[in-house]
Amino acid sequence: MDPGLAGLAGAAGAALVEAMTTDVWGTARARLARIVGRGVQATESDLARELEESAGRVSRLSPPEQAAMAAERARWTALLTAFLTEHAEASADVHAFVGYIRESLADPGSVQVVQNITTGRNSFIAGRDQHISMSLDDKSRRSTRRLVGTGPRAARL
Repeated sequence: MDPGLAGLAGAAGAALVEAMTTDVWGTARARLARIVGRGVQATESDLARELEESAGRVSRLSPPEQAAMAAERARWTALLTAFLTEHAEASADVHAFVGYIRESLADPGSVQVVQNITTGRNSFIAGRDQHISMSLDDKSRRSTRRLVGTGPRAARL
């Protein structure tokens, strides 16, 4: 088999499993069933049912286990490899499918942020929008803190 097609099958399998637990899943399932079904309604229905069973196995646990996702990725990679071996002309459709999934899952406007907080004496936690300003009083060497917030838990310090 052509290594390019094998790589495409691997990328498609990974994208498919990644989409199973997202809002993109319904569209991804229908689109892949249409590509692999090649216009045969019975084949498309069978594949859609099989895809839904796979999604059920992946999303049964919350959050999905990596082992379950890896097993489904390997399974769909093997199935798509066999499909592309027989239907190399469908590689453009599969490539477009992978591009669609990646584009749909990548939200350029969002970033994942992890914040670790270690607190000490006189600590507080505030939610929502907040602006904290601190000024140092030169004479007494004490700091004056003021919290201005727009949320319901805004407080002064």
